[in-house]
This record gives sequence, structure tokens and C-alpha cells, in this order.
Amino acid sequence: MKKSAIYKLLPYMIMSSLALTACGEKSECDLPTRHVHLYTKEIDNDITISKYKDSENLYDMDGYHWNEDYIEINKMDEDFYKVLSKNGLFDAKENWDYLYYNMSRNKDYLEYYYKYTEIVTDTYTDSDGKKHTDTKEVEHKGWHRDKFSSHNTGEIRLCHTVYCGYRINYDKTKEKFYVEASPYVDDVRYIMEDYPYVGERSYTEVNKEHYVLDFQIPFVEPEDYYDDFEHPDLSNTSPTLSKTK
Repeated sequence: MKKSAIYKLLPYMIMSSLALTACGEKSECDLPTRHVHLYTKEIDNDITISKYKDSENLYDMDGYHWNEDYIEINKMDEDFYKVLSKNGLFDAKENWDYLYYNMSRNKDYLEYYYKYTEIVTDTYTDSDGKKHTDTKEVEHKGWHRDKFSSHNTGEIRLCHTVYCGYRINYDKTKEKFYVEASPYVDDVRYIMEDYPYVGERSYTEVNKEHYVLDFQIPFVEPEDYYDDFEHPDLSNTSPTLSKTK
């Protein structure tokens, strides 16, 4: 879907107290035509996410704030943007700086499987006023990131981040848009052409398990298992894998 030209509202339409407004307060926009406004959110280190949203709230519940920039739309576009907004999606290419920043932050790391038991004593008073003491053995186990724990078993796993994208399809029979998710990939650029929309949480973690001797645990690093997964080409800062900046 192509955007029309971006227009600017007159400065007087923006309240001087914009930065102090509460979530839910409306803008003063009174354009008679269908349109969507630009919403932006600063993440970190001058990284900003931008998206167009069918709303006039100065701030939304996800921390994005209203901008004067807008684009005119038709009825079908309006339905399209409502689906984007409902699913928290935005254009991947227009937010490439954020996606690259996100991939560069998501480093592989190790988790360690721990297991131990402890004796738990429970004292209680029955209905006759007599005190009783029950003793039982409780087992604790799971994964954590403390490589120096004395309860580590030698089982370790490399945790790795993978990414997905979305495309918005139109069902002619139901006359409605719907969201289709991509497979997960190691570099979001693999799927950006076919799945051009993403969200702030368009990623998940996968892992691969290994086993080492107890004395080796403190010395094992994520880099030792680098070949378990593919990794984003962070030397390439372009939104396409075929080009370099």
C-alpha cells in the first residue's frame, strides 16, 4: 500500500502543553477528510520508532505521541491502519534504524541448569489447638544465568534471538484485512520484503543445549557455541543484505 503525500497541520493546531498532556487527551485536529497521523516513540540513543495510526490521542498506551504529520486515506486504507494499530505494527524499512539497533543489542547468552533439594519444615495448629510439625523434602530445579552456582548440573544452553515480520492480507470473501506472520529468522532482513511490518516484540528466543563437566562451567562462553545458530550481519548496516553502507 503506497502512501500519499505527507501534509503538515498549521502550528496553531498543536497545544504548547503537548509534552505535559495525559494519555487519552485529544489533539485539536479537525480535518474533515479521512487521515492517519504520524506517531513516534523514542527508544534509546536517539533511536525513534515511527508509525501512522488512526487516532487523535496525543499519547497512546504504548508510549507513542501524536505528531502533526498526516496522510490522507480512503475507507479501505482506514481499515488497513486499524489492523496495524490493533497489532502494534509499523513499517520495517521506515524503522530500519530501530531494527538494526534491536538486533545489535540481542546478544547470545548462556543459561545453566540447576537442581537441588532442601528440607522444609511446616508448623501448624489444628482445630483442637495442638501444634504439629511436618517435614518434607522439596526439589528445586530450572534454568538461571549464575555460572558460579554450586547447584549447577553441567547442563547448559545457548539462548539466541530470532525475528519475525508480518504482512497484511485482504480476505475478499469476508471483506476484511488479517495479519499473517512470517517464519522466524536470524536476521530480520531475510523476510522484510515479503513481510514488511514488524512490532516492538517481533522476536523470540530459541536455544540449544550442551553438557560440560562441572569444573568447566565458569570458563564456558557463548562464543564457544557460536556455530549453533546463524547471526545477523551487523557489519552491514543497510536494510538490504545485498548492499553495504
